[in-house]
Amino acid sequence: LQGHPAGKMDALFRARVTSKFAQEVVFGEARRAFEERDDDVLGHGGVWRGEFWGKLMLGVARVADYLDDPAVKAFVAAECRRLMALQDPDGYLGSYRDKELVSIKDPETKKVYGWHPVWNIWNRKYCMWGMLMAYRATGDRAILASVERQMNQLIDMLHRLGLRLHDTGMPEINGLPSMSILKPLVLLYEETGNRKYLDFATEMLADWDRDDGQCPNFFRNAPKDQPLRTWYPKPENWAKSYEFMSCVDGLLEYYRATGERRCLETARLVRDNLAKTDANPFGAVGYGDKLIGAPLYCNALNEVCDVIHWIRLNVDLFLVTGDKQYLDSVETAYFNGFLAGIWRDGAFGPFFLRGHGRHSEQRQCGYAYNQCCVNNLPRTFMDIAQTAVTRDRAGVFHVNLYQDATVTLDGVDFAISGNYPVEGVVVVKVSDPAAKVAFRQPGWCPKMDVEKVAAAGTGAPQTYVLSFDMNARVVDRLETVPELNRPDRAIWAFHRYPDHWSPHLNRDLTGGYRTTPAAVVMWGPLLLAKSRLAGATRAEVDEAFTVNGKGYRAKLTPRTSNGLVWGCWELELTKPGARTVRAKVCDFASGTDIPCSEDGDLFSIWF
Repeated sequence: LQGHPAGKMDALFRARVTSKFAQEVVFGEARRAFEERDDDVLGHGGVWRGEFWGKLMLGVARVADYLDDPAVKAFVAAECRRLMALQDPDGYLGSYRDKELVSIKDPETKKVYGWHPVWNIWNRKYCMWGMLMAYRATGDRAILASVERQMNQLIDMLHRLGLRLHDTGMPEINGLPSMSILKPLVLLYEETGNRKYLDFATEMLADWDRDDGQCPNFFRNAPKDQPLRTWYPKPENWAKSYEFMSCVDGLLEYYRATGERRCLETARLVRDNLAKTDANPFGAVGYGDKLIGAPLYCNALNEVCDVIHWIRLNVDLFLVTGDKQYLDSVETAYFNGFLAGIWRDGAFGPFFLRGHGRHSEQRQCGYAYNQCCVNNLPRTFMDIAQTAVTRDRAGVFHVNLYQDATVTLDGVDFAISGNYPVEGVVVVKVSDPAAKVAFRQPGWCPKMDVEKVAAAGTGAPQTYVLSFDMNARVVDRLETVPELNRPDRAIWAFHRYPDHWSPHLNRDLTGGYRTTPAAVVMWGPLLLAKSRLAGATRAEVDEAFTVNGKGYRAKLTPRTSNGLVWGCWELELTKPGARTVRAKVCDFASGTDIPCSEDGDLFSIWF
């Protein structure tokens, strides 16, 4: 990967993968959860510090493979062995002192702990998954053996206790965190061939196909033509985006292993449901980590983990089916929500993305350097690299994504350049002139021209010039529900965290929390923002007038960037006989990717 996004990627890798600080301090802090084993005694009924190490390792293992760096691979193996030294004789490796504390059943305990779930199995899932990827990157079979012992202990323990995964963790989320172990469970089966793991996966799927209709019942509910948020009452409790999508991705892995088409069709239907009924302006789905109908809210609030897993779900669906509609979702979420989810120095990132004001940063569980979303970030760059160019069974190469990159696949080299999507012309050079190549036309693009330039001579690469109609456009938001957007209800899902999610942290353009809808403006796949980094004034950022639903058209004139943002334009919103709106705008991600103090609004996507 190259170009502007790769600059951010390289900064992230330096800060959180390859540096001495990352390998000693960041990983050391994450490992401490396994050394101290006090996630279950911190006063909440269980916290999630045990997830941090596995998430870090998932990313670092894939980056080690991507960089093909012996030093990083050596670190991966050594760090796994440091963790393996903490493994119990029975195979348990976790962050809970009470390895059997996997659910809260006592009513009095629930009263004390409130919404806080038991994250025991969720944490162990990430540990096993991270180590499995480390094994794939290093070939160290001792790491694989450790994962097998961990999984065996968990399965045997649950059977001995007579517990189903559906009944573990937080009751209100109906086992979704624990049941997201499906993906690494099936991956372990694919790696070892041990039927015990596939049998346990099959056993757990029965709880998503129940006659009693207990939530979430994926197989029965997915074919219904109704928004996911309406499947059961109180979606703000059960429809937790990140864990929900992790389970659906597990269904795809089960399909890969077994060919069970019902799993594939269920995953496709759920994904399509979310794209239709829960899409948000950042290119992802959900509002505040809940699948509660993001288009119904005047504001936009998106946990970065949810952006990452929306991308992962769509990448997997594309890799399984070859259907390029999923890449439209990948591209839009990547260039907007994902890239905005990394501070430009690469050292950390926000927890929640907002559409106005500033993003929300958060440290978690008393740790200084680990946070759920930040630890997940490297994997998405790897998903993009993996998906940029693919080859189908007929031998046709598909150029799927147009970020600057160099790719070698099956002995054929591809060079992609053009500063896409800030610019609308992309040059693709293919080392083998005889290679059959297809180019994806994005769903947002009404016209794409592909010109095949004559090769310079024998053995010269074949050059293609792609021209995209970037389709500058106003996207109205007309589905909002007034009752959900009262200032006293707008952040109802987060009332337990007033220090992090208060109305004043995302003020309305008129000075209060947004209660009326506004439009957004797009350039190709890019969401645009009025940002003070791009030269917008405070008055422009806080402009109260809205063009929403009024038939305005957008005209964008490129401006020379001041070096603080990637893409920079002068925007004119016009309508015959009506007021013209002008603003300095930039791509949302680079105009919002710095921490911002509480004393002023940095940006707004609302027009």
